Amino acid sequence: MKKLVIIKILLIICLVSSIDSSMALNLSVIEKIKQYNLHNITSTYTTYFNPEDKNRVTNIKVAAQKINGTVVLPGQVFSFNKEVGPRTKERGFKSASEIVNGKLTPGIGGGICQLSSTLYNAILLADLEVVTRSNHSRPVSYVPLGRGATVYYNLIDFKFKNNTSTPLMIMAQMTRGQLTVSILGNYLEREVEIITTKPQVLKAKVKKIIDYNLEEGTTRILNSGRKGFKVTVKKVITTGKKIIETEIISTDIYPPQPKIIKYNPKE
Repeated sequence: MKKLVIIKILLIICLVSSIDSSMALNLSVIEKIKQYNLHNITSTYTTYFNPEDKNRVTNIKVAAQKINGTVVLPGQVFSFNKEVGPRTKERGFKSASEIVNGKLTPGIGGGICQLSSTLYNAILLADLEVVTRSNHSRPVSYVPLGRGATVYYNLIDFKFKNNTSTPLMIMAQMTRGQLTVSILGNYLEREVEIITTKPQVLKAKVKKIIDYNLEEGTTRILNSGRKGFKVTVKKVITTGKKIIETEIISTDIYPPQPKIIKYNPKE
């Protein structure tokens, strides 16, 4: 059984290597797998992206290369920002859309929150301890509501602790349009299910601004607004068919954005 799992791990790496030469099989990763006896895939999570968004894909790839093969020892805390480092052009990152204060704006390293969010979900499924995590200020397309982990260098980090008795390894691999993060380590004798409750919809307000520069009786929509959400995420742990633990992981709020209208009232 152990050999079959190792073969599966190596096949995954080799498959990705054959598709994307820039993330080719690193022999040091195989050595670490042997050294730390990492023969189990504890958890795995996959998200999807637009392969035609070249700059964003580059950013995810550069960041994934930096965390791929990272070993986290028992009791050690992994920091996403520390491992990935500064997002600069000199380090290979490019300008792509990122969320700032609820709005999409261009920024160096835009898109790597998809990697931190994919890692976050793999960590949840591995039943590891989350130390620091923040949700996005607006919903994202690649993970369900309440399942994201935003990062911003020197400001917002994602951290988790290896609360097991054995080393763990992070594997981050990309194929065309697909990002997979796996945790190698202990075999879980329990099943972990992450459940997102039905979100509460938060209505967007309407903000009206008088503008006498407009023609009398006319209006102009500056921002169409966006509804918000409040959502709770739970972790359910079972052995066999018996639930042994239920835990609320987070309750997140995605603030609504007001609809802004300029108008010139009739005299």
